[in-house]
Amino acid sequence: MAELVDAIDSKSVVREGVPVRVRLGAPKFRMKWFASVAVCGVSPPCCSSRASIKQPVNCPIDPPARWVIGIPHRGPTSLQEHVLVALFTLITRVLLTVGLMLLASLTAATANPVVVYDGKTGKVMVAKDAGKPWFPASLTKLMTAYIVFQAIEQGKITTDTEGTVTKTSSAPPPSKIGFTPGHKVSVDLALKALLIYSANDMAALLAEIVSGTQEDFARLMNATARDLGMTGSHFVNPHGLYDKEQYTTARDMAILSYALLSKYPQARKYYSAPYLQLGKKKLRNRNYLLRIWDKADGMKTGFICPSGFNLVATANINGRLVVGVVFGTRSGRARAHKAKVVMENAAGYPATTSLVALQNEGGTPPNLRKRVCGGTGLQMVSADTFSGWGATFGKFKSAAEAEAVINGIQAVKVNAFKQAGSGVVRIPFTKDFVPVTFNISKGTSQTLCDQVRGAGGKCEVVTPSVFASFADLSGREKTKGGKSAGKKVRKKRRKPPADK
Repeated sequence: MAELVDAIDSKSVVREGVPVRVRLGAPKFRMKWFASVAVCGVSPPCCSSRASIKQPVNCPIDPPARWVIGIPHRGPTSLQEHVLVALFTLITRVLLTVGLMLLASLTAATANPVVVYDGKTGKVMVAKDAGKPWFPASLTKLMTAYIVFQAIEQGKITTDTEGTVTKTSSAPPPSKIGFTPGHKVSVDLALKALLIYSANDMAALLAEIVSGTQEDFARLMNATARDLGMTGSHFVNPHGLYDKEQYTTARDMAILSYALLSKYPQARKYYSAPYLQLGKKKLRNRNYLLRIWDKADGMKTGFICPSGFNLVATANINGRLVVGVVFGTRSGRARAHKAKVVMENAAGYPATTSLVALQNEGGTPPNLRKRVCGGTGLQMVSADTFSGWGATFGKFKSAAEAEAVINGIQAVKVNAFKQAGSGVVRIPFTKDFVPVTFNISKGTSQTLCDQVRGAGGKCEVVTPSVFASFADLSGREKTKGGKSAGKKVRKKRRKPPADK
């Protein structure tokens, strides 16, 4: 609510009782409707809804609200006006219903797999589309690392073992360290480059150190996946670069990460490090979550255009090791924000179901290339569709981050969103975006925000009157050239790197 209220504040209304000019709305069908705004407390006296807001008057409001849209001062007076109002109301209701149906289908289409589990017990707290096939991207490197640690445990190699960079191991595109063929690299350094910087060439080198060739290593990867019970995964390379035959599920990645955490805790020093020191260079950890959340401490990111931005993350929340698996967001920052929201809100849930009890679906992974790298299909909503009570969950500089947050909340708070509309809206006259849900009851919105805030997240209840004021402000932006304002926030998407 704060974000929407602030947007209205900056243009046309008052906040905390400070008088300003209020000029909202326009005559409709010669009915002289007023869409004035008042600031009210929980009980009278409250402020006048007229343009001059200086003297408090007795104007009790039910329900009490901080921001209230004024009622019409005069209704229709002729038969013609009655007919026009009735027709206008009917059309509005039809359009609203259709809009909400479309929003519901859009939300379902953009909902991506999520699993959150207890890292100590391997029991599931939240699972959504856990068995849906997906391209793993660089999450593949978790399997590569697992096999390397297994080889160290079996005495086949040590962290001091050196491998020689070959033409085949130096061939993969970035992200990469870029050592030339003939260069000697220790297993320890290669693991750091693999889990901190997501270096594709080091993944290939480790595969050759362990198995001789990358093809033999891929066979070992699949055998290991079978041993772990990863029934929905298949690997053809050690780094995760796109291949239609390489796929996994959130369930399987949760199983793999749990095995890595429980069997090889020494791996933590690799994936939790903030950067890799390489000579005078500091190569920063690809995991943006480590930089925005002090509770986060690992694990691995992944990105290719067909998969979107994937993440397996660990965090210590109130003494509990929480692990989250998030697939298919639009940016590295978006996946971090979504993981944070999902893990925060799931941390208080009981963990009962085992990971292996989750079922894989089979089928073909979706290809998100157009959506992620083509910039299409953002879950944007128009202020005209707002109805009922609602909630917002912070303010962001990109629509992708805001979209990831609302999807994360939806994945955890399923019941609150059964009848709700949701999406991302740009604050008029700004370049900021807010994730928003609407068309829910007052009680649901208050309970939802209590839960989100209790978990450490941001949430503000939005009243119907604030939604109405926001819609009016949005309309005035369009009237005053909002289209050009909209163009300003559509930054040209840079071509993303090969993999992260």
